[in-house]
Amino acid sequence: MDKCSRCKTEEKPLFRLSNSNVLVCSSCFMNYYEKKVKNTVLKYGMLNGVRKLALAVSGGKDSMALARVFLEVFPSIKFTVIHLNLGIPDYSDECQEIVEKFCKENSIELLLYDLKKHNGYSIYDFGNIKSKKRVCGVCGTVKRYLMNKIAYENGFDTIATGHNLDDIVEMLFNLYINGSIEELVRIKPVSSSMHSKIVRKIKPLIETMDKEDLYYAISRNLSYVSSECPLVEGSGMVDRKKLILKIEEEIPSFKYLLLKAHIKRFIPLLEEYVLPPTLRECEDCGMPSVNTVCSFCKLSSKILRLVENN
Repeated sequence: MDKCSRCKTEEKPLFRLSNSNVLVCSSCFMNYYEKKVKNTVLKYGMLNGVRKLALAVSGGKDSMALARVFLEVFPSIKFTVIHLNLGIPDYSDECQEIVEKFCKENSIELLLYDLKKHNGYSIYDFGNIKSKKRVCGVCGTVKRYLMNKIAYENGFDTIATGHNLDDIVEMLFNLYINGSIEELVRIKPVSSSMHSKIVRKIKPLIETMDKEDLYYAISRNLSYVSSECPLVEGSGMVDRKKLILKIEEEIPSFKYLLLKAHIKRFIPLLEEYVLPPTLRECEDCGMPSVNTVCSFCKLSSKILRLVENN
């Protein structure tokens, strides 16, 4: 019978550590995962100077793992959870219920934002009207804008997201292929504020994999939304992640190697030659923007017109 390679117990289930054949029990895996996240946070100075911290929690395995690991590893640091209800039938309500329950059980302050109630449309409205291949991009724009706006308006100086290694490598893969230099320079473990209304962003799970977040959620008996977002079908992001997994089968540690090269080799060069964008305040909402009207406000106007005409 297989035993945990660390404590030698025969506890089930056993989890395989990333890029190795080492099997460990739930207890040993939790210790491994929590140490890994703590080391990542300390290595990049993610909590340096933080006075008021918010965690973006969607209800999926990654963000639920993020919330739980912060409770375990940084018990003295108080944080608030921000959750967006994007109005996707059944799916969004399930996400919200899971987040509400977790916050109530752990006495965590929760800020809820209902997109439909506040803005008059939902992500699902756009998904019904336009090609689903574009809806993930729309969703990303909406979430980035609202998370920053909510954090700024509530006085948070730092917001943590649940982006993991798989997410970041997929982004890098796509941006390098398309030569999106201006966007590549912004993919970092810590994104400093470029404007008084832009809140500093940190990615504590940037060195953990999808499967590690899943194993941690299972080990900690966390509730999370196990189903995939119904609007993700046809997304290029899914296809790229599958391709990256195939590459990693041929090149072990490919994801870690790409992330390391990006942070240590390419970011210093990109920062030297790519000037940060000149930001102004959007004429419609007052939030930072490269253009006269920000992407979120343009998108909102477009969606509202489409909703009204359907």
